[in-house]
Amino acid sequence: MTPGDAHDRPDRVRDALAVAAQTRDRSIDALRELVRVPSLTGEEGEAQRHVAKRLEELGASVEREEPDVRATFARFPTIAQYPTHWQHDLVLPYAELPTWEALAASGLEPVLNYRGRPNVVGVFRGTGGGRSLILNGHIDTVTVEPRREWTRDPFGAAIDGGHMFGRGTSDMKGGLVAAMMALACLREAGVRLRGDVIVESVVNEEHAGNGTLDLVRRGFLADAAIVLEPTDNAVAVSHAGGLYFQVTVPGQPRSPGARWRGADQDGVSAIEKLPPVIDVLLAMERRYHAATRTPDAPAPFSLVIGKIVGGHYETVTASEAVLRGGAYFAPDAADVLGVMRAFRETIAAANAGDAFLRQHPARVEFLHHDDAAAQDPSIAIARCATGVLRRRGGVDAVRPGPFACDMRHLVNQGGVPSIVFGPGTIAEAHRPDERIAVADYLASIEHLIEIVVDWCDGDRP
Repeated sequence: MTPGDAHDRPDRVRDALAVAAQTRDRSIDALRELVRVPSLTGEEGEAQRHVAKRLEELGASVEREEPDVRATFARFPTIAQYPTHWQHDLVLPYAELPTWEALAASGLEPVLNYRGRPNVVGVFRGTGGGRSLILNGHIDTVTVEPRREWTRDPFGAAIDGGHMFGRGTSDMKGGLVAAMMALACLREAGVRLRGDVIVESVVNEEHAGNGTLDLVRRGFLADAAIVLEPTDNAVAVSHAGGLYFQVTVPGQPRSPGARWRGADQDGVSAIEKLPPVIDVLLAMERRYHAATRTPDAPAPFSLVIGKIVGGHYETVTASEAVLRGGAYFAPDAADVLGVMRAFRETIAAANAGDAFLRQHPARVEFLHHDDAAAQDPSIAIARCATGVLRRRGGVDAVRPGPFACDMRHLVNQGGVPSIVFGPGTIAEAHRPDERIAVADYLASIEHLIEIVVDWCDGDRP
């Protein structure tokens, strides 16, 4: 079938939607099959083979290539990250920026690498003259631990009460499979698109983002992109940046009998010095709020102190305490390098304000950082998607993205206008008994059919 003109586009979309309606069980089975293939971060190989086979069956030209860590650091030195693995996650802190040299010298490269973990890219060539589109999704999922908190098999893909349960259902195999099923329906309906469609199944989005970043480095760009993260089938054109940090606070170990030397305190527990550190961190959060807070808008800066580890014996003052946490920041609050600088200045202020810490300073290091992404809500791909959703009775407003994702690399490093759009909800991500509403997943397939046709058959500017 040759590409249709604008006047017969509704018929072509109608035919593809009819295929989608007739093959809903097949679409559910396709998601079930992928959820049943575990793909924890660091162990994505088998799932990527599954995706590659599926794309080949759909007629795509498929490439498989492992991200090149050294080349990615060389091209993007301020934003490239260390590879991560769910069993060796966030284990290599850095004071300024991560580097290839530090990774090579750490002795951790044998586990922090991409061997056997390729990106998979399927290219569907258009007939010419249309607009190209990237459909981007990550195949890796977070751990299923603590396993005891699951009431269902994390890889069973059981359906109950209209939901499919399993790790990755919402985050984000639902979006990735919805995109592939949309293309399957278009193919079976005989629809030939004018523009190219590039399906990207990337590794290590969780705590790194190097999969998408390496594809940008290799030149996989397009006129627009859809990042298929869970947004409840709504459109976002921005998202927060993120930073994981740790502060190591020193102490001076002494037993109770040696804590005091006459009137002088000799034993200092690192745990005693946590309050001034916590105080300055919370004060930094308040300063960001005061400078950038808009009434009724999401918080411009959100600081979480998630974990404290310190001491080794009840009857000796702790020689060290480590505080770990994270921060999200809105695109208009600060850039990621500025936030990192603010953390360093904040901990320096805590050290300066305490007599013990002046002599034995606490130090701040980082475990991961994401840049924020911001675009005009009226970019063409957002107008296209919201127009489709308006016609279909979906959510046609552009929302701020509440979480960092790989869109930042497509927008900031690749210059590709992008939206975040997909089935599922971020509230289900990373939690036990993760699930996705089957109806939302099926609706997303139909939304994507229309978005892909409207975008790829449109004229390039």
